[in-house]
Amino acid sequence: MRHHFPIGRSDQHLSLTTIKHYKSMKKILDQKRRSYPLLKLSLKMKISMLFMFLVLFTMQANSSYAQRTKITLDLNNVTIERLIDEIESQTDFHFVYQIKEVDLNRVVSVKANKELVTSILKRIFGNTRTTHNVVDKQIFLKERGVSGSTDNSKLLPGFYKLQSTVSGQIVDDNGAPLPGANIVEKGTTNGVTADFDGNFTIEVASENAVLVVSYIGFASKEVQVNGQTSLSVVLMESAAGLDEVVLIGYGEVRRKDLTGSVSKVGGADLENLPVARIDQSLQGRASGVQVSQISGEPGAATTIRIRGGNSIQGNNEPLWVIDGVIVGTDYNLSNLNTNDIHSIDILKDAVAVSIYGTRGANGVILVTTKSGAGATPGIPNVSVNAYTGLQSMVTQVDFLDGPQHAAYANEDAEFRNAALPFPDLATVPNVDWIDQVTHTAPVQNIDVSVSGISENRNINYYVSGNYFDQEGLVRATGISKYVFRTNLDIKLSEKFKVGMRVNIAKLKKENNKFSLDNLFLFTTPTRAIYDEEGNYTALDPITDGIASNYEADIRLKQDHNLETNILGNLYMEFRPFSNWVFKTTFSPELNNFKRNIFNPGALPNNLIVQNGGNAEVRNSVRTGYINENTLTYNKTIGQDDYLTVLAGFTLQKTELEESVARAFQISNDVTGYNNLGFGSNPTRNEVVSGYDSFQLASWLGRINYSLDNKYLFTIVGRVDGSSRFAPGNKYAFFPSGAFAWKLAEEEFIQDLNIFSELKFRTSYGRSGSQAIPSYRTLAILNGANTTFNGIEQPGVVLGRPENPELKWETTKQLDIGLEMGFFNNRLSVEIDYYKKNTEDLLLDARLPRQTGFVSKLQNIGKVENKGVEFMVNSVNVSNDNFKWTSSLSLSSNNNKVVDLGGVDFINLATPAQQGGTGARLIVGESAPVFTGVRYLGTWKSQEEIDAAGLGGSQDVGGPHFDDTNGDGEVNEDDFVVLGSPQPDFYYGLGNTFSYNNFDLDFFFQGTYGNEVFNSLTQTAFFGRSETTKYAETLNRWTPENPTSDIPRAGAVAALSEIYNNSAMIEDGSHIRLKSLRLGYNIPVDNLGLKGFKAINVYVTGTNLFILSDFRLKDPETSQFDRDQENLSIGFSRGQYPTSRTISAGVKVNF
Repeated sequence: MRHHFPIGRSDQHLSLTTIKHYKSMKKILDQKRRSYPLLKLSLKMKISMLFMFLVLFTMQANSSYAQRTKITLDLNNVTIERLIDEIESQTDFHFVYQIKEVDLNRVVSVKANKELVTSILKRIFGNTRTTHNVVDKQIFLKERGVSGSTDNSKLLPGFYKLQSTVSGQIVDDNGAPLPGANIVEKGTTNGVTADFDGNFTIEVASENAVLVVSYIGFASKEVQVNGQTSLSVVLMESAAGLDEVVLIGYGEVRRKDLTGSVSKVGGADLENLPVARIDQSLQGRASGVQVSQISGEPGAATTIRIRGGNSIQGNNEPLWVIDGVIVGTDYNLSNLNTNDIHSIDILKDAVAVSIYGTRGANGVILVTTKSGAGATPGIPNVSVNAYTGLQSMVTQVDFLDGPQHAAYANEDAEFRNAALPFPDLATVPNVDWIDQVTHTAPVQNIDVSVSGISENRNINYYVSGNYFDQEGLVRATGISKYVFRTNLDIKLSEKFKVGMRVNIAKLKKENNKFSLDNLFLFTTPTRAIYDEEGNYTALDPITDGIASNYEADIRLKQDHNLETNILGNLYMEFRPFSNWVFKTTFSPELNNFKRNIFNPGALPNNLIVQNGGNAEVRNSVRTGYINENTLTYNKTIGQDDYLTVLAGFTLQKTELEESVARAFQISNDVTGYNNLGFGSNPTRNEVVSGYDSFQLASWLGRINYSLDNKYLFTIVGRVDGSSRFAPGNKYAFFPSGAFAWKLAEEEFIQDLNIFSELKFRTSYGRSGSQAIPSYRTLAILNGANTTFNGIEQPGVVLGRPENPELKWETTKQLDIGLEMGFFNNRLSVEIDYYKKNTEDLLLDARLPRQTGFVSKLQNIGKVENKGVEFMVNSVNVSNDNFKWTSSLSLSSNNNKVVDLGGVDFINLATPAQQGGTGARLIVGESAPVFTGVRYLGTWKSQEEIDAAGLGGSQDVGGPHFDDTNGDGEVNEDDFVVLGSPQPDFYYGLGNTFSYNNFDLDFFFQGTYGNEVFNSLTQTAFFGRSETTKYAETLNRWTPENPTSDIPRAGAVAALSEIYNNSAMIEDGSHIRLKSLRLGYNIPVDNLGLKGFKAINVYVTGTNLFILSDFRLKDPETSQFDRDQENLSIGFSRGQYPTSRTISAGVKVNF
């Protein structure tokens, strides 16, 4: 680093263009453009290298830097300034001089081969008016003949006299380091820049000096030294944060230098929300990312679609990468503490995701946890955060009450000339079963963390412990967990760094003890909880059949999960040369899962049939590891060009062992599931076990080149080899490329005086999906007994033929993006258009009967997704007392089936009368669509029925379905497209306000244009009286109400007569107040609260209300099956309700 002290500038600090070419700045810019690297070494080699370098570093530290530093130069006709640059770039020397005393424009030629720097300087300045002196790592240049000394205590007049050393770290408000931040002593030209970890050291003239700290995209800050030798400075983002660092696969980059489409969600947006999983907090936070909370059950997973669904039969969930560790879709995100999260980066376009090859087609979510950045060196930062809250039902479905339902049942019986089930309506029970099985449920959380950096800044640590307990709205459900995390980085030397990220979680989840489907469908309010003798009822009062008693289920059944998970990431980073970084990581995972189920014989339905109890014990152990090795080369070329090259090799292996034991007719309720030997039914008792192994080997690479700091180029490639495919199809190559143009750097744009930021970018490439389980390419044998000579003999039959032709699903994606900033980036707008085509879809295709098999998984079909994304961020008001910021994300995705292997449509699910949705894949439509017949209302007269000429049972007041093809029958041939679960657009809107010590933020999210298949309508609108009924059926058809389009009581004799129809399709558009938070920062300094750094008290509300026309109130909850995703998306039948939560908490920093 050169300190230039031009005359006449003592009253202001220098800009980066004045203090030119700091060596530290060069290193920082190199490091900021660095990704993370690769090479595969055995454990013995790693240990040997570690020992060797530790010895070398120790030996080198004992010798004088000047006496041992040799460099090689080959410079022809270069200026002295260029020579100084080269020496600084190859060494740790810093030049200090006055510009007026050194002829920087003198041209020289230098050739040196491993020559001492001091020797080179003698040759260059030996016969000139410039002399040099070396003090430690500083080289002082002065004019010959000027009196004075280069000793720090006797500096020449005109040199800045350095008297006090101050060190520190520069971070943002999330604690992330700000590499390259400028630190300048106010009123002087003395300045330095922060290193890659945000650390700096500066020598100032006085203990009372003032430091001016600045960073592009952040508000500058003046810090008084006041005799301190160590400082921690937090800068606040001033606008769009163009210099914020975003993660990309195996690296990071400044947002302004990004060529791909990446959305970032800060940890502050996720903190203190009373949820068990981080994915539940992402709704609406990022454009192009649709998050649906399909169940309100504690710990329940969400569904996430990044730019639409690519696969039809496979998984469409994105890939999660936690602190660099790739986890599968079976990883339970409840294992993480949401308050440990520092940031989430979401990779969307081809150039961003193709670095993950076969697992990147559905998008990639990178999770980064917190570190000790931002703490005062040597002083630990202790944080305690606790909250408690209550959960309640957001809304309730309107059903008939007991007397109303009894009247409905009597009408049904009268029509069928049957005996009245409720001859005395005055004695009919009136049980609100939903109210009975739900309650106001508590939630509580406490976090304790200790973080910081060592006094010498070589150790960075973050250690946390978390306890979270959430009871479910449905009684006897809930989740509790303990999570412990240790993040540690140790800088062994300038070249060597090691570290680890370890997360240990222990969970217990109480599962629902009964089917909510059956409660919504078949449990009428006319059914009492207890009989006259105080025993649980077990018979339905309408059908007189055996039925579950859900109060008994809650009190007597046992069903819970126990899970222990350890996820780690151990790394070693080595910098052999100034432009090279080698990094190797080893990431092990251990997951132990157990589920225990016991249905005792004391259950009322078991007492009737005398079946005894039954139990199940399920165990699974998943172990695995990932070894990643990357090598990164960074090179600055000239003034404004730079090159980054990444190469790597990764190896992953996962093994899963499972066992299930079931026992039936258990006579002893005391031991429960702890002794399955009491099961006395030999034909049903069983033990099943299984094993699964998966391996993936990959080679990856990326090249980033910046030309003139305006034109950015990226090329990415990855080769994956998967054990899930047969030889010949195991390997696949996934390339991509991108170009970005920083238009704001062009003079013709700057002359417009409109944009503070303007960047155009485009990308194209391929990514893949191995959306099949292991072993699907292999044939399987099933056990089958046969009789030979009158004796039953064990045997096997071919259960599935081999399938070596299977290969990857491949997604090709084009992205075009425009990023704009206005009013000094107080308003930023990002617009993306994308088009994705997924080929070789994995689908079960029917086979000819003569093969002996029904279907075979094949690569057939194509799906297209295309859409537009908008992201707007604004700083509406910003002054000393008040700040108001807003964010809006708006996304539209158009999904379409392009080809189905030569057929026009494929039935994905059975029709409603067979318990399914009637979902179909139809060429030209979205995947999937709901199909069925049109519901035209009720038959108003017998003449209308006769004129229609339809067969089957048609009754006045009964449902009138459309005979679309006019053949005189209503059946599946009359099915038409009724709707799609895909929304026209989805959105999120957030606002944050801060006034003095108060802060307020609220966030809305919603969808528009999506339909929901409400299967409950099949029974609650149509059907017999033994099922629950909507309150709207009070306005049903009767002889006194002949114009109603709601069918008469019991209009349909059997559910098999109810086809999918348009009455089951409802508008799923909605808007939800997802979160609202009000906080107050207690002024600890003003109140004299010693020992406290900060105290924040807050109140938070989530899911406070939802506006929707959907009968079941929340259109997001659905019967979603991750194994058959597109068969069940948008299919609702009365699922676990979402909760409104109001909580209060306090966060204290010591």
